[in-house]
Amino acid sequence: MLPDLPTTATLPASVTPVVPPSRAFGGFTGEAFDVLGALRREPNVTAYRREKARIEAHVTGPFRRYRDDLVVSLVLPNRLPFETERNVFSRLLKNDYGAGGCHSHLWMSVYRHGRKRLTDPQLSHSIDPDGHSVGLYVGDHYGDYFARFKDRVAAEPSAFAAILRGIVEAPAVRDGEPAEAASNPEASEDDVPAAATSELPPFSAYAYTRARGVETRHDLAAPDADLGVLARATGVWVRTRWPRESVVAMGPHLVDTAVRAVARLWPLYVWQCAAADR
Repeated sequence: MLPDLPTTATLPASVTPVVPPSRAFGGFTGEAFDVLGALRREPNVTAYRREKARIEAHVTGPFRRYRDDLVVSLVLPNRLPFETERNVFSRLLKNDYGAGGCHSHLWMSVYRHGRKRLTDPQLSHSIDPDGHSVGLYVGDHYGDYFARFKDRVAAEPSAFAAILRGIVEAPAVRDGEPAEAASNPEASEDDVPAAATSELPPFSAYAYTRARGVETRHDLAAPDADLGVLARATGVWVRTRWPRESVVAMGPHLVDTAVRAVARLWPLYVWQCAAADR
């Protein structure tokens, strides 16, 4: 147990999304995906420098405002002990010892105070040329925490499987409007748009293994899934995803739907935090 740090005892059993009193995030435009696509085609520092102004205008700037609305809609009203400013964003330029590589995706993750983004369970939000994702990830670079996660799955496979089923098999619901409207009685009808109350995209759960340089993806949500594969896994993803067309159409209300995705993932997040705190 880590002393004097937020633990699972300081996390609520569930989280409730709210409609923010005002919005900083105006949405991602099609140009955000176009410029990331340019980096995919030319994944190098030269392309990054050429596109830097468009990247700031359409990707990194809006993503910071997305984070701001996420804080107002989720972190503050639920009193979550999260770091939301320092080192929450990834970088497009690769740390490749001067080789000049560049990513074509950008992601952010708030994390618990006193820890680090790359060593605490990640509720990750990511944009790439094809769309936007919200999910939970854990992998080899987590070191001891990934080992503790695997140990807990091995010790409690039924509990882990039940949590996964609750996320992946949850019925399609339109539950955004009642919770959000109740949280802000002064909100107008425009504050709770169809996008905020629409069905969440399906969630997927995968483990990845690597042998002889070949990576294999294993569906953890399949009825016959073998959780034993996690013993040799290099990474585990549980997430939902919106295609670029849907992201652009939702505009500023992408945050509303993303927060609902976090609420669906929350039981697994708390479970993973308990493993990390062991």
